[in-house]
Order: sequence, then C-alpha cells, then structure tokens
Amino acid sequence: MSTTSTHSMERTIEATLERKMERRGVVVHEAPVLSVVDERLRHFLASRIDGDFTISNLDRLPGGASKEQFVFELAWTQDGVARQDKMVLRMDPPASMVESPRSREFEMLRALDGTLPVPKVFWVTEDPADLGAPAMVCGWLTGVASPADAAKTASGLGTTYGPRLRPLLAEQFVRYLAELHRFDWSGKDLPSFDRPEAGTTQAVDWRLAAWDRAWEQDAFEAHPTMMLTRQWLWEHRPVVDHVSVIHGDYRNGNFLFDEDSGQITALLDWEITYLGDRHHDLAYVMTEGWGQRDENTGEFYCCALVTKEDLIAQYEEISGLTVDRERLHYYAVMNLYWAAVALIATGPRNAAERMTHLDVMQNFLSGLGALFLDQLNALVGTED
Repeated sequence: MSTTSTHSMERTIEATLERKMERRGVVVHEAPVLSVVDERLRHFLASRIDGDFTISNLDRLPGGASKEQFVFELAWTQDGVARQDKMVLRMDPPASMVESPRSREFEMLRALDGTLPVPKVFWVTEDPADLGAPAMVCGWLTGVASPADAAKTASGLGTTYGPRLRPLLAEQFVRYLAELHRFDWSGKDLPSFDRPEAGTTQAVDWRLAAWDRAWEQDAFEAHPTMMLTRQWLWEHRPVVDHVSVIHGDYRNGNFLFDEDSGQITALLDWEITYLGDRHHDLAYVMTEGWGQRDENTGEFYCCALVTKEDLIAQYEEISGLTVDRERLHYYAVMNLYWAAVALIATGPRNAAERMTHLDVMQNFLSGLGALFLDQLNALVGTED
C-alpha cells in the first residue's frame, strides 16, 4: 500500500518507518540462536568495556509484545570498581507493533534515572551489524507484573490486583505519573527527540502523522471507521499548553512491584515515549479495556487501581497541573486510533510478512482491535 500522508513527523520515527518498509518482503524473522546471541554480545561488549569481563547464564525472557528479550549476568569493572550485574538485552525483530528507535527509549530512561524507578541503561545500538538488530542493554529490576493468584493475560492486558494491593499500588501509580509529567526534560540530552513548542499542536501533529503512515503502510484494506476517526482527529487537534514526557503505554501490566510490600519497583516499556500532552497518558490510563469494575459496587477502577475522579484529584494535587475534560476526550479517541492501527493493521501485517517472533499473539490481539473500532464508532461516529 503506498504512503499518501504529507504531514511531517519526528525525524527518527520517519527513518524507522522507512527502514521497516525496506525490510518488508526481503527479511524473514528467524529466532536468534542463543549461542549466536552470546557470541555477538561478547563482541559488542568487548568494544565498550575496558578490561576483562565474563558473561554467564544467558537465557531468553518470556513476555513482551514486540521486543525479543534476553537476561544475562555480567562480571566486569566500571570506573575501577568490580561489579556483578544482572542485565537485560532488548532486541528489535524485523518489525514491531510499535516502530521506534531503541535510542529514544535509551535516552529517556537515562534522563529519568534517579527520578522514577526505571531500569538503568548501559549501552544502545541502532546498527544491526552489532547484535543482529537494533538493541539496548539495561539493568534488571526485581518484582512481578501481577499477583501470583491473578489470571495471566496476553501482554499483561487487564491485570488485576485485589483489595489488599489495590490501594498500595494506586497511590504510587498516580504519583509516578504526576512526577513524570512535571519532570523538567528541557536540559536533558535527548538527540533522538524533536522538541515541540508549547502553545502549538506540533506534538499532536507528529504523532498523528506517524500513525497515519503506519496505517497506510500496514492495513490490508481501508476501513470507514479509521477514515472517519483520522479526519476527526486532524480537525479537532488541541493546543498543547505544557510539554511533558509522555510514556505512551502507562497502564497495568507495564510496571513491576514487590508482592509482599506492595512497592512498585520498576516502570517498564518506554519504547513509544515522546514529548507531548499529559492528557495522552491520562486518557490512556482511563481506557476501559485496561480497567476493572468492583464486584460489589460496580464502580470502575482505571487500570484496576483507582477511580477516575480520585485519579484526577490526586494527579492535580501532586503535579500542580490541571486536567481538561475536553482534552481527555480527544486523547481517548487518539489512543483508540493508535491501538487500532497497531492491532488490526501493523500486528497482522507483521505476522503475514513473517517479520515477528510473536505472530500468533499479534494475530490473536486483532480481536481487541475490533473492540476498539466499536468504541471509536461510539465516540466519533455519533458526533455531528
């Protein structure tokens, strides 16, 4: 399908989408053999570590909706200090449900280190010659994504926590989101990010252009709901009053916690982070598909953790930023549009082109995309 979008997008995102198309029809994904990963990793680290080091216990990690992940232990010396670190290698398959450079995730995690509980990053490469694919090496953080007795779901969607953990996790979940959005990124080294100006729609424009491009490249056929939604989103773009760091996938299933204490130990999956409007993350947290209704009262808990009104009240108090209900509606539509692009276009296309290690899951998740289309019809299709 040819690309027709004429709107500009961030430079690094555009380059990544172009590289995806260059691989399509040429590259077929083959799961990396552990021995090959081990050899490449040793060569990669030898060019970045001064002195001797040893790698042990290299193994695959389960989970993740787009990246291939491996865990290993590294004995090495940094700044004259002997270290023993457990690390994670995150590698891109030929195509993902979300296309983004590893350098963006690396730069943002480095900037947020010490402010939020995020993995410590060590090395990154966009050159497939290094490790076979663009990749990042980060530290290991302990914790679980869901309680031991909770039902396990695809990509952590719909994770629930129960009456004991809910209040413990909810306070931290909201606080970390507020701290993220008030974080001063302006002086940080973020060369892979274009910096939108406050008081403009630049941040919105760049995201919409990227998702429009992904739809045009990946969809098997046109869909009237997507066409209507796309037009509505461009016509109703809100001005971004305060430019924040946006996680992009902030929800249940994307953080780790200690089950005994209820302490959040890590915020994960920063691959689609960007600079934009805080309402994007807020509306995403409120998405009905991630939430849960109380069995006794029927009250809805966003991400199975906090009611919408409590979320807004706590967020405004901690962040010092206001929540605009009209912008929440806009970004609710935008989030569903992005999710539909990923689930009914990009995911199935990657599976059909044999460019992913998760072809079964990405086809399976297309059913959730149908639900999101129905929700878009309710939000956009009934408006004048």
